[in-house]
Amino acid sequence: MSPARRWLRQRIVNESRRARVRTRFWLKRHPRIRAFLHRTGSLDVDEYTLARGVAVGLFIGLTPTIGIQTVLMLGASALLRANFPAAFVASCLNNPLTFPAFYFGFNQLGEVLMRYLPIRFTSLSGLEEEIAEETTALLLGSLAVAAPVALAGYFVFLYVWRRLHLHLPAPAEPPEPEDRREP
Repeated sequence: MSPARRWLRQRIVNESRRARVRTRFWLKRHPRIRAFLHRTGSLDVDEYTLARGVAVGLFIGLTPTIGIQTVLMLGASALLRANFPAAFVASCLNNPLTFPAFYFGFNQLGEVLMRYLPIRFTSLSGLEEEIAEETTALLLGSLAVAAPVALAGYFVFLYVWRRLHLHLPAPAEPPEPEDRREP
């Protein structure tokens, strides 16, 4: 393995440990949510569950849902059997420092897309029509970005996981019972 690849692998492993510690701490403070996630399989750890978690986190993180993202990720993780901690970490892409730029870009993209779609709010008047158009543009633009990014995130995660050989260790098998017969 090349030195650059080894460095990248070590970096991913270290960041993963930090994220797991933060997530465990958060789950300890929310025992009901932890029990729910265990029941739904959203705390399972295998490469596909993690990849689905990354996709859920990217999708919800790139939609204008600040304030209810965690609730949406909990529901989506339970529904899709995705790893909730992976979704939680991936959703940090959109944070208080980045969301103004994201939302501005989503709005601009949505306005361009609305020119080609038959979406009109003629039944509303003045300010109501403007609010409806801006909100629709924001939602449309964010969905146009979030869906392909989430899909790409799923496949990129699987590719990186396999390329860097980040396979999880096999679960420890219980020791064989020894024969206690006396000679």
